[in-house]
Amino acid sequence: MEHTHALIMGIITGALFGIVLHKVGAIRYSRVEGMLLLRDLKIMKFAFMGIATASIIYGLTHILGLAEALNIHPRVLPYMGIAHLIGGFLFGIAMASAGFCPGTCVARVGAGKWFAAAGVIGLVLGIIIYSMIQPSLVEAGILGQKEKITLYGLLGIPYGVLAVVWGIAFIIFTIIADWFDPAKKYEQKENKSLFQAIRGEWHWLPSGIFAGLIITWATMQGEYLGFSGATLALVGWIAHSIGHPLQIVPNINETIMWHTGLIIGVLPGAFLSAILSKTFKFDAVPPPFAVAVTPIPWVRLVLVFFAGIFLALGAMIGGGCTTGAFLSAYPTLSVGPMAMSATYFAIGVLTANLIYFGRWSRFVQAKKAADEVYD
Repeated sequence: MEHTHALIMGIITGALFGIVLHKVGAIRYSRVEGMLLLRDLKIMKFAFMGIATASIIYGLTHILGLAEALNIHPRVLPYMGIAHLIGGFLFGIAMASAGFCPGTCVARVGAGKWFAAAGVIGLVLGIIIYSMIQPSLVEAGILGQKEKITLYGLLGIPYGVLAVVWGIAFIIFTIIADWFDPAKKYEQKENKSLFQAIRGEWHWLPSGIFAGLIITWATMQGEYLGFSGATLALVGWIAHSIGHPLQIVPNINETIMWHTGLIIGVLPGAFLSAILSKTFKFDAVPPPFAVAVTPIPWVRLVLVFFAGIFLALGAMIGGGCTTGAFLSAYPTLSVGPMAMSATYFAIGVLTANLIYFGRWSRFVQAKKAADEVYD
């Protein structure tokens, strides 16, 4: 089969990242929503540590002259002007409404949360809708602007040096976030054996380091770790396979197949992690979601479905998701993804706080039940 090696490598990379997403709790509604409510910063600390790890590795390999030998050439993502604001707005509202992003939505399905399948269907439909409206977005001037703008270019500082400084800065941000994390007062310290610690939810520090290493490994493969692009690749590949290719995926090459494997690999990765952790449960509806948002099952499914659509549209228009425009992008020092991620995070925080306005106590009360079902 053509491009089989690229597909397999993508699946392995996706599976490894799916394991990390599950083990750190990034697939959990209460963790994601808690971050947007600025009440639980574990996922933020995990992401900061992943950025720090990849940034320092990228920087040191460039300073030491090892970048060429190790094939570490960070991809510069374009600055797209108003598209970042529009895409970030759509993405932020969707992320806060359902408590997931493209990668974690797929990982939730792998971990047995089948209601998230509505979000995956929404993601696919969102990609198809985007492929239909993309020419109109270009004609309207929303899409089309693409400039390679980087921090090191703007500041006139060598990439390697600034990348290391950037990584150290994110370690400092992580320490500050940990210092002020409101969720720490809810944590219960238990004496666990090594096996119990491995089987349970992992600490943000090793999880973040693993994430940074996986992102670096993807770069060494000549690819870029991002799940909105991976979803696009999967839909494009399927469309080609059934004889109806998408205009936005004109051909199937190794990069498309690697990214197809990346999104597919998240499923077995999260599944394996959930089975070994004994947290695999079918239809474990997040208690805070049911208590504070809506207790009606079909309304939950509709909300998750439309969140998937708007996540896909936002990511396609704005140029990335939480992994592609944040975790993987920040070590490259590209300015465009910074504009995108700043927009969707600000909108996400605002939306989450509007959703839970006057209901924060319900969220806290549901936390224990959320921990039990590993929501």
